[in-house]
Amino acid sequence: MASRRDRKLRNYFRYKDLQIRIIATSLIYMFLIILTTLGVILYPLIIDMFLSDDINTQYQAAQTFIMLMRRLVPAVVIMFSVVFLHQVSITHRICGPLINFTNSFRKISEGDLTRKVFLRHGDYLKKECQRINEMIDGLVILLSRFRADHGRLITVLEKARKHAKDLETKKQVGKALEIIRSEAQLVSEDLAVFKLESESQASDKNINFKTKDPDKQS
Repeated sequence: MASRRDRKLRNYFRYKDLQIRIIATSLIYMFLIILTTLGVILYPLIIDMFLSDDINTQYQAAQTFIMLMRRLVPAVVIMFSVVFLHQVSITHRICGPLINFTNSFRKISEGDLTRKVFLRHGDYLKKECQRINEMIDGLVILLSRFRADHGRLITVLEKARKHAKDLETKKQVGKALEIIRSEAQLVSEDLAVFKLESESQASDKNINFKTKDPDKQS
């Protein structure tokens, strides 16, 4: 039970450095605002307490000052606590998507285009998430077309090599096609780095089919 609670608390500070900077900045600004407000409110009382020549005025000012401090200090503490918890919640909803963005960008840099960005209910940056997923979809479409065109090019080259009639022409065409084929092979190796979602789904279907096949044979 305690470990689950600790894990939940750690999840709220997964982007610790950024969250602490945001929360600390907000609390500092809030502290300065409250300090300025208290200074404006309490300044007349402080003047009466220390600069007035009338003892009764000093006494009344001191009593009022003590009464206000007794009420204001707990209120300020509660305000700081509420703002702190609210900032933790807000930064958690912002930094959570940032972690997902970072993981997706790392996968894209490795050539894996199968990882989409999914946000939790209540997370911020949903429009940015949609834009990133649209970018990934666009890259997948472009690379799929590129691979299809590359495959058709290889097929045409193979057919041209096979249909060369006389031996001399066949040798010349074969040399030229071999150079083109080697270049196309390099392109194919570069394209093989990218992993597309359609391919991963197809491989999963093949794996499921193979696992089911022995049962049917038996």
